[in-house]
Amino acid sequence: MTVGFIGFGEADSSIALGLHGEGVEELIYFDSLQNDERMRGKLEERATAADTKQCESAAEVCRRSDVIFSAVPSNYAVSAAEGGLDGVHAGLLYADVSTATPADKRKISEMIASRGGTYIDGAMMGTLLKDRHQVPMLLSGAGAAELKAKMEPYHMRMDVVGDTPGTATSMKFIRSITAKGISCLLFESLQAAQKFGVEEEIVASFLDSFGDGFLKIINGYVSGAIIHADRREHEMQNVVDFLKSEGLPYTMAEASREKLAWMRDTGIKDRFDGDVPREWHGVLEGWKL
Repeated sequence: MTVGFIGFGEADSSIALGLHGEGVEELIYFDSLQNDERMRGKLEERATAADTKQCESAAEVCRRSDVIFSAVPSNYAVSAAEGGLDGVHAGLLYADVSTATPADKRKISEMIASRGGTYIDGAMMGTLLKDRHQVPMLLSGAGAAELKAKMEPYHMRMDVVGDTPGTATSMKFIRSITAKGISCLLFESLQAAQKFGVEEEIVASFLDSFGDGFLKIINGYVSGAIIHADRREHEMQNVVDFLKSEGLPYTMAEASREKLAWMRDTGIKDRFDGDVPREWHGVLEGWKL
């Protein structure tokens, strides 16, 4: 079996690394930034680690693959699918695991079906760097059950949640209200604690209230917010739009979006020279707020 990846950032490269370890026969990818001098080295490093071969276009990846995982920023999900359309063929399972809106995922589903492929809306619900290909993934759409069955021998953790594209993403969006909200709350709390020199006491108080396991959440959520502020801001804008379209409150989702936009626009990530520590002490030492 050949598994292809459109986009080779943290998400797809982590899945590829895990599938390589499981013995998938062939792994291939296309990333729109693969010829960008700033990204070429990092992409090649990821590809080498996962024994994943580079292709010249998304269409080539689709043409050669049995299964596609598309993981691009949400605002590029439609154009990424359009770029691959010439290679879509009967029998292709095209899993879009981006955080594009449910409406966009339904649009892409129609595009893929028009060329004979089968679309799956995928939503990753865990930590990729830790779980890799075994990150819990919700699936919806006509090909959800087929994809789950095809990937079970490779120990992927997939749950089918419906036949309609957008269902899985809607569930992720609802979860993101809390997950991204906690991340932003921790960021703001530690910023204030550092100002008054009480960061150790505040973290100890969190652990006393929520248990020692909460330390992993603090470390991961604070660093992750900085590293992925731009992508997560786009995701939370999609969450806000989703909630608005359903006539639901969106106060907290909008606040998280604004905080992530501030992190991005302030350029905090750049203060770490591309290496944001995955531990809260290191973040506080380097963010220079």
